[in-house]
Amino acid sequence: MTRCDRTDFWVWHGLGVNVLGLVVPMDLKELLSSFAQITVFAVMLSMGMVLGFGGIVRLWRQPGLLLRCVLAAFVVVPLAAMAVTWAIPLSFEARAGIAAMAVIPGAPVTYRKLLKGPADAELGGSFQATMALLSIVLVPLWFGVISALYPTGGVAPLTTVFKQVMLVQGVPLLAGAALAQWLPELTADFEEPLNRISSAMLVGVVLLVLAMGLPLVLRAGPLTVLAVVLMAAAALVSGHYLGGADPIARLTLAQANASRNAGLGLALITLNFPSVAHGVLVTIAAYAVMSAIASKIYAHLYQKRLARSVHPQDASV
Repeated sequence: MTRCDRTDFWVWHGLGVNVLGLVVPMDLKELLSSFAQITVFAVMLSMGMVLGFGGIVRLWRQPGLLLRCVLAAFVVVPLAAMAVTWAIPLSFEARAGIAAMAVIPGAPVTYRKLLKGPADAELGGSFQATMALLSIVLVPLWFGVISALYPTGGVAPLTTVFKQVMLVQGVPLLAGAALAQWLPELTADFEEPLNRISSAMLVGVVLLVLAMGLPLVLRAGPLTVLAVVLMAAAALVSGHYLGGADPIARLTLAQANASRNAGLGLALITLNFPSVAHGVLVTIAAYAVMSAIASKIYAHLYQKRLARSVHPQDASV
């Protein structure tokens, strides 16, 4: 397989091949990656049907909050990652994996993850959609910086990022919103069945990713795990404090900001640094697992804090 063939394979198979590839036989890898591709497409289509264009642009109606979200996602987290990789002695593969996760927010499953609990799923969905669209321009800029710091012969072109983001996320999201806008009766008939099917498929993908990712986390080493935990903490804290005064918005944006696009991250690393892709996979898997754990801990502690602040008021009424 030529380098061009490898590039097309990684880019077009999205999240599934990026997370599950390189560790399973070819036939099984292709099967799982195709399943993951279809799952992400179904999830985004369902999300578009539920949100509609109004939900997608919700964040855009609050320019101040939108600006703070962009700062948290594309400025604070990358700068925090730079500080972490400067302070902690890490391998090139670990630094590249952390850099990739730092500059690519908006994981495809952000909206579905926020449906559970008190978070504002519509706001999280708008965050995810907005970051995916901005990634078309901002991610190549950041990867230009990374390539300048770590010179390499390959450079991920803007068209590659555009295809990855639009075909895996943008097209189904906008198609779902268009159906909700112009064919509401048809959308009403298919929305619930599609939601159930895509949810079941997503559970399967998550279980497969965990099964493949946890062994990789154990191989990452304590310094790499410490680095990804610090970066996840920076993402949560920046999303929390830049999320405004509303506690639910803070909870939502903190978790959404900590959820980075692992699939696109490794796809672009493969284009720019193909010789270290497998080593980078270990770091990306470590971030995916540790950030999910950190988000759960954060949400639990913040909800307990909110409950303590509400109960005294209720008692005094």
